[in-house]
Amino acid sequence: MQNKYLILGDGRSPHILKWVKELVLYFDVYLISLNGVADEILEYINKDNVFILNEHTSATGGNHKLIFKLLQIRKRIKQIEPDYINAHYLSSYGFLGALSKSSVKSVTFIQSTWGSDVLLEPFSNFIRKYIAKFALQKADFVTSDSWYMADIVHQFVGEKETIVFPFGFDRIGESKMEKEKLVFSNRALKDFYNIRDIIEWFEKHADGYRLIIANEGKEKNNLEILVKQLDLSTRVLFVGYLLEEEQKLYYQKAKYYISIPDSDSTSVSLLEAMQYGAIPIVSNILANREWVLDGVNGIYFDSNKKLDEIKVEEDFAKINQNILKNKALFPKSIKDFVAKVRR
Repeated sequence: MQNKYLILGDGRSPHILKWVKELVLYFDVYLISLNGVADEILEYINKDNVFILNEHTSATGGNHKLIFKLLQIRKRIKQIEPDYINAHYLSSYGFLGALSKSSVKSVTFIQSTWGSDVLLEPFSNFIRKYIAKFALQKADFVTSDSWYMADIVHQFVGEKETIVFPFGFDRIGESKMEKEKLVFSNRALKDFYNIRDIIEWFEKHADGYRLIIANEGKEKNNLEILVKQLDLSTRVLFVGYLLEEEQKLYYQKAKYYISIPDSDSTSVSLLEAMQYGAIPIVSNILANREWVLDGVNGIYFDSNKKLDEIKVEEDFAKINQNILKNKALFPKSIKDFVAKVRR
């Protein structure tokens, strides 16, 4: 009989689906979601193992009302009697999981950190900092998608055992398409991701190129106004939220991929760009340095540098393929993760 593995997380998230697809190879997997569940997850988990509590959570905080779901979560956990509880995102599921851990004796509790729940939210006010620290302290293991974020975890709770691997790929593909004079940006249209800076740099330093801006966000209207003011409407295209195959096509066609937040953990979109042969232009921050070496397999963003001045190694695409094969194959990462938590 397999051990029971309970995931506390957003059942609509493609990241949760990615975990489920691998964990079912090792465990009898259960899911408690406050945000519904994607149909595809039900292809891997028996519907009787999925519990939906119908309370919307946000990845940007403001989840204090979720404490009222605690009793329901504890009740479900007692029913399931899992051997493992794995909570995803500290300020919501992670906090509720930490408060619910005592519902089952001898359970292994794992906190999976996603990025802003460690890098941003705890530093916004003392309450969120307390929540993050409390949630991490209750964990037997923590997962992080970058060594940089693992260091921040250790600043909160000391040398907590932290397992580092990115939300990587089932397999590593590559692009066979001819590259076009495109720059592709697909981070959220929020101040945090500095899309305005990208547009202003593009206007001055990317003659002959087009800029494709994907995704949505509260700054979209302001960014569209900026594009009109700079007379870039024929060269800058807003394409909205893209499905997986649509996004893949832009990675394959784009010569450059750009992402310049001031803070970040390992970005899945960066890894996807590396996979399909787009030259990464990224902010010079610790998490990006774990994947990109300036002038070798990508470039650190410089607002004064023209696009045609950017130089990388001729075999940068092969370099990136090898990096991903060594560090970003998700099935191997989960196999190693399972071996560690089963000790």
